[in-house]
Amino acid sequence: MTLAAIIILALGGLALALAAPNFDERPTVLGGLSGAVFGVTLLLGFGAMGESGVLYGALELGPVTGLALVLLSLIGLLVAAGATIRENGFALGSGEVHALVMWGVLGGVLLVGSAHLLMFYLGLELSAYSTYVLVGYDRDRRFGTEAAAKYMILGAVGSSLLLFGMALLYAETGSIGYAGIAAGLSYNVSPLALGGLVLMLVGIGFKLAWVPFHAWAPDAYQGAFPLMAGYLSVAPKTAVALGLAVLLARAFVGPAAATVQGWITALALLSVILGSIWALTQTDVKRLLAYSTIVHMGFLGLGLATGSLTGYVAVGYYLLAYIVTSLGMFFTLEGLEAHGVASNLEAWKGLGRRSPLVGVLLAIFILSLAGVPLLAGFLAKLYVFAALAAAASWAALLAAVVMVVFGYYFYFRLLAALFLEEPAEEAGAVAFSPTALTLMALLAAAVIALGVWPQPALEWLRTAMMALV
Repeated sequence: MTLAAIIILALGGLALALAAPNFDERPTVLGGLSGAVFGVTLLLGFGAMGESGVLYGALELGPVTGLALVLLSLIGLLVAAGATIRENGFALGSGEVHALVMWGVLGGVLLVGSAHLLMFYLGLELSAYSTYVLVGYDRDRRFGTEAAAKYMILGAVGSSLLLFGMALLYAETGSIGYAGIAAGLSYNVSPLALGGLVLMLVGIGFKLAWVPFHAWAPDAYQGAFPLMAGYLSVAPKTAVALGLAVLLARAFVGPAAATVQGWITALALLSVILGSIWALTQTDVKRLLAYSTIVHMGFLGLGLATGSLTGYVAVGYYLLAYIVTSLGMFFTLEGLEAHGVASNLEAWKGLGRRSPLVGVLLAIFILSLAGVPLLAGFLAKLYVFAALAAAASWAALLAAVVMVVFGYYFYFRLLAALFLEEPAEEAGAVAFSPTALTLMALLAAAVIALGVWPQPALEWLRTAMMALV
């Protein structure tokens, strides 16, 4: 199942890239093909969760790899559907967009399923290269090219440090395989190994936008069109978070485990605290959501740092909740931008009054990001708190709870602009297409369903994550 999905993703991306020049005037055709490919790989992902073994000595088959295939295929399927929000497609056609998204998903699957560091690195780079292009895809955007250049340069720095850290680990343990690294670190962590672990964590921190490795995120989100900013907020983060969970469970063991978990806790708390503070000063919605992503990746890090089944299940649920919430938010921004509504608080004034349905959908996504009860975002944070409590990480738990309350302010600023501010006299109602409204309503329904009936998702995630402990 996994091998079939990998082949389909690789060849599907190639076919879409080659077909793109012939379908610039019919973007829905390519979007439909992309959605069909991701629909197939999504089904294959469920089947892959029952596999076991190692494929060609490089790719671990099993529940976690299958979980990654399911979540990343879901993201690809939603992005393919989200491409219909702009009725005329993107400025330069949409075929290349779908191909790059498909290859990014492929890279994420290889990253999570990797059985050694070389496959981890190759998967990470394949996933990252597609996002570099997607951020600067529309050359007419004022900040797009600049943002893509910054993102690529800082991403290259992060990748270089990650690769150097892997080299140091190999020098110490004599292996790039997870099992060999675990054996080398099981009794003693030398200064050389510590240096390798530090550099690897710095490189991973760049990809997850943890503070202080976050500088690329606000510019990249602001420079990209909202659909791709939404993809950037969930797909690479899902792959890297699950890949780090696999590293913590299978490679960074023994004395190294406690050390790495302590570093992750520190970086995660720094991201939650400083990300929330910086978000307070933002007036551009996409930049605010970039800092929001930094905060959410901090919460993910706290769950990962526990190294427990409870923490890994919390991370899986957090990713699922964040996927539907964040993509719903950015899809709505895409629809607003297509109708000439800028992504800043000034343009949002009174939007909920003049377009009540759009306002309600935005409110659901914003409240879920904030962590309001009965929505997916609330339970996602609650499960992380439960994992911290089970691990007796009381200081981290207290700081996280305080910052959730603190974060309500910058999310509620958006709601205040939507419903409490007076709209400009020339501003009219925003009429989304039925297709766009249906997609956003389905995502809003998923946010509510996960918030009130999480048991099926939790049981499924627990079954997958048990492979890590």
